[in-house]
Amino acid sequence: MSNPKAQGRGYQRSWKNLLINKEYQLRFTFLMVALSAVLLAGLGFWVQSVAKETTAVGITRIRGEACPKVPEPVAVMAPVAAAADGTGSGTSAVGVPDVGGSGSAVVVPDVGGSGSAVVVPDAAPADAPPKRSRVMIDESSITMTMTLPADFADQVVEHWKCEMRQAAAIAELQRGEDKIRLVLVLTSIFLIIGLAIYGIKMTHKVAGPLFKVSLYLNKMRDGRFDKVWNLRKGDQLVDFYEHFKAGHAGVVTLQREDIAALQAFIDAADKVHKTTPLSPEQLAAVDQLRALVATKEKSLA
Repeated sequence: MSNPKAQGRGYQRSWKNLLINKEYQLRFTFLMVALSAVLLAGLGFWVQSVAKETTAVGITRIRGEACPKVPEPVAVMAPVAAAADGTGSGTSAVGVPDVGGSGSAVVVPDVGGSGSAVVVPDAAPADAPPKRSRVMIDESSITMTMTLPADFADQVVEHWKCEMRQAAAIAELQRGEDKIRLVLVLTSIFLIIGLAIYGIKMTHKVAGPLFKVSLYLNKMRDGRFDKVWNLRKGDQLVDFYEHFKAGHAGVVTLQREDIAALQAFIDAADKVHKTTPLSPEQLAAVDQLRALVATKEKSLA
């Protein structure tokens, strides 16, 4: 007699025998994973486009908030003061329009001793066209200075603080977009792997009963009628398996009835042989029946 516990352990689930029917299980799992991957790709593309558009709108809004401008220095030109000893070198020439002729330059002394050239018009014909005055400035007599507002430093600090806040906000939006992309990729990978494992396990719950049925049928073909064990918890095709189990039990019952009938015939032949000897052919036929009964009994062991 075979050990029931040993037979029961032969049908326990393990990772080694999950792929009982590779063609069926892998085909079903591949189709499920491929369909899920297509749906995830479409969803991911839509989410990514929305995230990208939202990020662009946020960046545009942030850049639309103008930061305080940095004030520019103001240039101020001022004449150079003449030397106190009367030897100042700075002179300026001021042109006075002529009446018609050329003007003569007359130097007018400044307070410090330097003079300024003033053009005095000469007499000119009445019909002569008027001329424009010309101003000549001696560059050595002028200085240019740059003046800054009193709060120039504070305005510069506020400007760059605003620029840094905007840069940080834009970087945060871009990090958010990258995070969404990363989450989509990782979620898709884990989901596809999970679906693949789930598909193999679920198909195993269908392939397992079919495998057991085929195993029992092969044994019946070879003349063995072992006990049909129940399915494992969670297996599918329970109704189909119960029908097979009932059919197998019916065949076993027929075998037992055949054994009983053959054994009764053999016993009757033995009784007859005690009173009336049987012929050698009859005895050989009875021996064949005994061998057949032994074979049938062995198939039910």
